[in-house]
Amino acid sequence: MALVNNKFTLEDLYIGMEIIDKDQLSNIYDTWIMLVKNSNSDVYTVRFIGKETNAESDKLFTQGNVVCPVYNDSMELEGDIYYEE
Repeated sequence: MALVNNKFTLEDLYIGMEIIDKDQLSNIYDTWIMLVKNSNSDVYTVRFIGKETNAESDKLFTQGNVVCPVYNDSMELEGDIYYEE
């Protein structure tokens, strides 16, 4: 898949996929996506996809990588909820 500035869905993603901007993942909710910044470029590589973080995702931080975690919470879509008393 070519590197273009379009938005991805969860079905589009795979480990090893390269993206240009983490904003391309803004339509994916309630899923942790760990991006690792490639050295000598502004491209990120998807290294983890999951509903919860775990030892595999934690290991990315200990390997000297520049890690960019992405998590969009679907609760934010609902906006503020106000209750009348």
